[in-house]
Amino acid sequence: MLVDVLLPLNFDHSFTYQSDKKLKIGHFVLVSFKNKEIVGIVWDLKPKPLKKNIKIKKIIEVLNLPNISKNKINFIEKMASYNLVNKGMVLNLFLYKKGFSSFNKGLKKITDFSEFNPYTNQNVELSNEQNKILRSIEEKISFNQYSANLLQGIPGSGKTHVYFEIIKSALKEGCQVLVLLPEKVLSEQIAKRFSNFFRYEPAIWHSGIKDKAKKKIWKGIFSNEIKLVLGARSALFLPFQKLKLIIIDEEHDSSYKQEEGLPFSARDMAILQASIERFPIFLVSATPSVETFYNAQKKKYNYYCLQNRYNQSDLPEIKTVKLKKENTSENNFISELVTKEIKSYLQTGDQVLFFLNRRGHSTFLFCYNCMKRLECPKCSVGLVYHKKNNVAICHYCNHISKLKRKCENNQTCKFKFYGVGLEKIYEEIQIKFKGYSSDILSSDLTDYAKFKPQLQNIENNKTKIIVATQIVSKGFNFKNLNCIVAVNCDSTFLGNDIRASEKNYQLLYQLAGRAGRFNKKSKIFLQTFDDQNSIFNSLKKFNSEDFYKNEINFRKHSKLPPFYKFISIIVSGKNSFHVEKYAVKLKNSLPRNEFIEIYGPVSAAIYRIKSDFRFRLLVKYNPKVTPQTEIKKRLELSRLPNNLKLQIDVDPINFF
Repeated sequence: MLVDVLLPLNFDHSFTYQSDKKLKIGHFVLVSFKNKEIVGIVWDLKPKPLKKNIKIKKIIEVLNLPNISKNKINFIEKMASYNLVNKGMVLNLFLYKKGFSSFNKGLKKITDFSEFNPYTNQNVELSNEQNKILRSIEEKISFNQYSANLLQGIPGSGKTHVYFEIIKSALKEGCQVLVLLPEKVLSEQIAKRFSNFFRYEPAIWHSGIKDKAKKKIWKGIFSNEIKLVLGARSALFLPFQKLKLIIIDEEHDSSYKQEEGLPFSARDMAILQASIERFPIFLVSATPSVETFYNAQKKKYNYYCLQNRYNQSDLPEIKTVKLKKENTSENNFISELVTKEIKSYLQTGDQVLFFLNRRGHSTFLFCYNCMKRLECPKCSVGLVYHKKNNVAICHYCNHISKLKRKCENNQTCKFKFYGVGLEKIYEEIQIKFKGYSSDILSSDLTDYAKFKPQLQNIENNKTKIIVATQIVSKGFNFKNLNCIVAVNCDSTFLGNDIRASEKNYQLLYQLAGRAGRFNKKSKIFLQTFDDQNSIFNSLKKFNSEDFYKNEINFRKHSKLPPFYKFISIIVSGKNSFHVEKYAVKLKNSLPRNEFIEIYGPVSAAIYRIKSDFRFRLLVKYNPKVTPQTEIKKRLELSRLPNNLKLQIDVDPINFF
């Protein structure tokens, strides 16, 4: 028989092969393609007529793996269509990344999955509010019926325990459950909570897990032996056989958006998958995205809200501290008022967290002799000084430069260091708070293997002062942390980000929620040059409704998401003239009408990355229409020259 096979390559169509065996749609098969053996899936049993004299290759092997279901095939088609990518690239997400030859080695020996069996007969005392919410959820949801649900609650209100009970119900019915987490580092502490509650070893899936463990988890999932999985974005594409519940913790988090390679939102694709396969999905957050909150207000999603802390502890007191230029010098970014308050917390045995979402030491290096900034030779951005290794680094292409540059008169540049990064704050706290143990947590300084002991020292109150980026704002639960200082609350308002207010509010609210979770008076200090900013008033009251109401009104008036949607198209290449010329040609070919507007082309906010010049087109459309199919046709007809690249991002969250 002849069948069409979809391959995990950058093609939107399948290829015809011959088989001696009777096959079904969704079978995994091994085929030869361009003299390489590659795994694909049977896509269609009725191939299109072929041209004469074409030699049809035989399928090499039918793999002993469960079929990809028709629902999954439907999902692949819809995900590819919505995100303007080829179906083969979406299929690639579902395949074992190290290759099936690696996967098959020693696979027969893996038969025992008992360590991953969660215990579901435990009873935990919930508060009256939690019980009320749980009863309401149980009345509305069925594990065989699609529903999208928002579970919102102030930090410390016990959202996790509510969804633990929902998971428990699903497991008792024999369902598989996926819990998505935004960061792999967060999975360590959340895994502990799962371990304590369900009395088992959680199956964790992310890029930091070793291949041997991944093989076992992959097999356990497709053989339906592993029922409960915690994972990052890629866990969405694991071979579940009876997935009937997805929980997305910290659903607002930008880490759910993959921007490199194949751009997609794991949150949105999880919702799509739940709607196709007909099961409930829960979006969980203290600060949901504006789109999610709006959908809940419009009754598109069921809405549940916890308004009190589980242990009745007081919410932190939030204070704004107005900064003045004359008060911030090269080594003095922490105000005197804040310094005094911190010392009193440290003296009583409490922990203090300094938060700054900027890696490195200094963000601006300048020589007054030649009057030039130290910039990346490949990107149109300045280099950031990292004192630990005494180098300047580009945060876009990872170019590393020593602080040696020819200046005038055959001299070497003498750089002055400006701007504040995490390392500079760390230096300052070591001077101002001598005698107290401190640690720094940042993605460029924190090795995943070393993160566990770092986290343990914080949890055991051995580390008294934590200096961290947003890596620490997501879901962590430190019982001795009662004072937090946001060093510079203004930095995320800078630039051209349409979501700046939303991101800053979410970040600071989540940060504030880390403090005072165990019945101790706690304070949050927000250092800012603009203490009249309206989001600070919402934060001080812990009043989310205020913020969302204002932000939704602003978005509606400005025709921004969720009232309008965007598709970002970036054309890039080595020759600026060729890039702009093609971008103009592309704009003229794209569809437009009363529901669709095209902006640009203009130079991207960062004009050059990795030596490529970049021009941006922005498609803005009313959600009443779905222009992706027509846009994809026009893009194919426009024929991208070999020397140019096209990056398409549907529902972008960044605009650099």
